[in-house]
Amino acid sequence: MNIETIVSSRQDRELLKTIITPGDYSIVPYEDSRCKIKVSDVKCTNEDGPCTIEPESVVFSSDFDGTVIIGDTDFFLDKDIELILQQMCCGETCIANMVYKDKNGELVKEITCQIHLSEVTEEQLISDWSWNRLYESALHHKEKGVALVREGRFPDAFRRFSKGLKMIIAIEPIDEKVIDDDQVRELIDVKVKLFNNLAFCQLKFDEFEAAKQLCDRALQHDPDNLKSRYRRCVAHTGLKMYEEAWEDIQFVLAVNPDDVDAQARADHLSPIIDRITSNYNNMVRRMFRM
Repeated sequence: MNIETIVSSRQDRELLKTIITPGDYSIVPYEDSRCKIKVSDVKCTNEDGPCTIEPESVVFSSDFDGTVIIGDTDFFLDKDIELILQQMCCGETCIANMVYKDKNGELVKEITCQIHLSEVTEEQLISDWSWNRLYESALHHKEKGVALVREGRFPDAFRRFSKGLKMIIAIEPIDEKVIDDDQVRELIDVKVKLFNNLAFCQLKFDEFEAAKQLCDRALQHDPDNLKSRYRRCVAHTGLKMYEEAWEDIQFVLAVNPDDVDAQARADHLSPIIDRITSNYNNMVRRMFRM
């Protein structure tokens, strides 16, 4: 008798699967494995009956080619399919049940489907990758993240940028016998851009301290980076560290006085800095009058 098992469970979502046909237990997907799957008998319902699946999903789209690379999807439904696949064996067929609820525990959507995992191409562990492959993967995730930012999908973009940074960090410590000076500069440039992009995503959710720390790390590698300075200014402003914000934005304007966004930021900070300076001067006068 087939038994339904829990793949993943949290308050707003539960993933379950029931094995119909077992597979080869010695071959299972893991990070970066290429999986060939067939999805069939898809049903999507809510409390009112049948409903549609979000068009952002690749796996449930009509033009899905049947290939899933573990860790390379962005939409939440596709990422949940990844989680189910990682609990399957090559050759296995199962019924997947994906239940989504709102914050009150009310059903939002339930998707059931049959998944057949026909092929799993095993990849090297990331720790065994060459530095060239790690670098190419970092660029891939960075470009995917930039595309997601353009779509306004900031949490998904943040995840991509984080994966890209992980690939760059995996190259370290840099072997100067293998990687020449120009390539080292390229690696540092990508690393700085990833820090900046992560900071941008954090600022979208007013995570000012996290954004500041990311900008600090970028500036350790490139002290003159204007994006890092500007975004750290925004983070400093959110943290009410106005003098530090003023210093950052003045640095940007000294290099690029025609930067409209930087000038607008400076115009916003200027009366605050004037007030801080006035208060300080008044305090000094009172001290000397005593």
